[in-house]
Amino acid sequence: MAQRINQQTALSELARLVGTNRTTLVNRFEASFGCGPITWLRHFRMAEAAQRLRSGEESVAKIAETLGYENSNNFSTAFKAIHGLPPLSYRKIAFRREKPV
Repeated sequence: MAQRINQQTALSELARLVGTNRTTLVNRFEASFGCGPITWLRHFRMAEAAQRLRSGEESVAKIAETLGYENSNNFSTAFKAIHGLPPLSYRKIAFRREKPV
């Protein structure tokens, strides 16, 4: 899933790719990672987004696009749900913290 971070994949497709059914996939994923595969992927994407926002080299829209979000507003909503701030606010705070005093 991490290698296909920009692609939307249904649970049934993930289960087929690993040779099992949806229930078994979800149960094993939760046992290993403490959450289901879709939640894991959302958190993985948002961790990647946070790193890219801190680097300051890409626009929010470009980050959203490369992480599989067709709509940057949906990306911003998902980012805020995980990190507590919209992407631009997160970037501004990250830059303030990294500036030498």
